[in-house]
Amino acid sequence: MSSDPPHGPAAAESNRHTEIAQAVYRSWWNVDRAAGIGSELLYTEDGVCVMPALTMTGRDEIVRGYAARQAHGPRLSRHLVSNLVTDHHDDARVTATYALTLFARNGVAPLELESPSAICDVVDDFVLTGGGWLIRQRVLEAVFVAPENDSVLLGRK
Repeated sequence: MSSDPPHGPAAAESNRHTEIAQAVYRSWWNVDRAAGIGSELLYTEDGVCVMPALTMTGRDEIVRGYAARQAHGPRLSRHLVSNLVTDHHDDARVTATYALTLFARNGVAPLELESPSAICDVVDDFVLTGGGWLIRQRVLEAVFVAPENDSVLLGRK
């Protein structure tokens, strides 16, 4: 049995899957740990982010969208990604589909929370650029939303 790493198309697809998964995790980590500041840089210049309460097109609108979130004061969130599946269209285009569980409230830790704020289905279209994998389009669809949801981007109930 050889300990050499796998080669060929399967290895390349596996590496792309890992790179895309890291890009997805990094994008939500940014929202949770930096309130979305700088998240526009994870999108292409003309990238689109479709949320239930608004659509942001281009990096400037993404900056303004996360600024609206920040304008409501301190917010604690954790976006948990699960069931991540990637579809490799070619060497420079990959779609990531996954479930996103959101725990969030305005305020600072520790906060009381009885259930997730929302569970969403997400589809991210990535393109490979000179700067690495960037989101060309993210579409987030709320599947379950808690009655006490207070997310500016998901829409208030």
